[in-house]
Amino acid sequence: MVGAGPAGSTTARVAAQKGFKTVVFDRRTKIGIPVQCGELIPTPSEAQRLFPRSQRMPKAVYVPNRFVTNKTQTIRLISPNGSAYEFPFEANIVDRAKFDQYLAGLADEAGAQIFLSSNVKTRSRDNELLVNTNRSKNKIKASLIVGADGANSVVAHSLGNNFVHSEENLSPSLQYVMSGADVDESVVEMYFGGKIAPGGYSWVIPKGEGIANVGFGMRRRIAKDDTALRKYLERFVFKTLATSLKSAKILRRVGAIIPVGGPLKKTWSDNTLLIGDAAGHVMASNGGGIPTALCGGEIAGDVISNNLEMNTPLSDYEKEWRFEFGKELDTALSVLRIADTVMLSDTMTDICMRLAGVRFLEPLIRCRLPLPVDFASKTMVRILNQLI
Repeated sequence: MVGAGPAGSTTARVAAQKGFKTVVFDRRTKIGIPVQCGELIPTPSEAQRLFPRSQRMPKAVYVPNRFVTNKTQTIRLISPNGSAYEFPFEANIVDRAKFDQYLAGLADEAGAQIFLSSNVKTRSRDNELLVNTNRSKNKIKASLIVGADGANSVVAHSLGNNFVHSEENLSPSLQYVMSGADVDESVVEMYFGGKIAPGGYSWVIPKGEGIANVGFGMRRRIAKDDTALRKYLERFVFKTLATSLKSAKILRRVGAIIPVGGPLKKTWSDNTLLIGDAAGHVMASNGGGIPTALCGGEIAGDVISNNLEMNTPLSDYEKEWRFEFGKELDTALSVLRIADTVMLSDTMTDICMRLAGVRFLEPLIRCRLPLPVDFASKTMVRILNQLI
């Protein structure tokens, strides 16, 4: 395994439990640090509503209470002019560092070997990895390799251009973890607008006890400028949220790259699997990727075990994840493409959100289309042309 995030650790645990020698390399010095997400995971019941065909998802997203710092019940969407649209959505806000360490610990207990400060530089066609550590360079060969090494996956690049996310589909994000935030701790807020987060959105995720994750994700091709990420975030924190965060202090800063171009067309080769962000298993319309990483890891572990035991094809991995959550990932990408078509300015975004209302905004956040894709897009464009 390359990468000890939720996807890699879950895959390692499942494979090791089946008795296979499993090795995990991670470039970080400590599992889970730095935290590179908003730390929101849908509850098992909410995950079942998000992915109704999946039998694995509700169990995969279970988080022991000791890693839950807050529970939220509502999502509030806020348009550029400040109009709010909210609906129920149950989520656990977790301590991702400790949760990731817990997942890696389960893999370790199952027999997987985890090596930190181990940077995988290359992978050859016959599955030989060049691994750099602080003290040495090592070549390791494996029967099967799993790329769980993020949006800019070394393993994916080794498979060729068809396995690599295009630059325009990578969303840079930046987040402040802040104390002293005066926010409703039962509500997750999502803010939209070109000045706030072009091609994406900004968020306020309450972690409990006055601590909040405040961040944003964007796409450069939508922004069409080189404004620094920090300037976008500072504008959001110190202007848009000036009242609720007037006494807040920045505890730490976190940056990440999120793939929002949908799942790769192919996520396996004859001796390699891609999972998590490396596979594009991210809900493009909201940037969420932990549930699919956990569920995808379970699937990958089972498929690897069956392949080694009974020589079943690795292509089963793709068949299974597409059945479990592929439809929702494809729908989320369609939602993002519709938004790109009609939300070309803050004025148009305000109009679109007002016309959609909670009735249509809620299913969009849940990766469902209330209307067929072509009809929804053409209808919205026609209405906008009449109004503007």
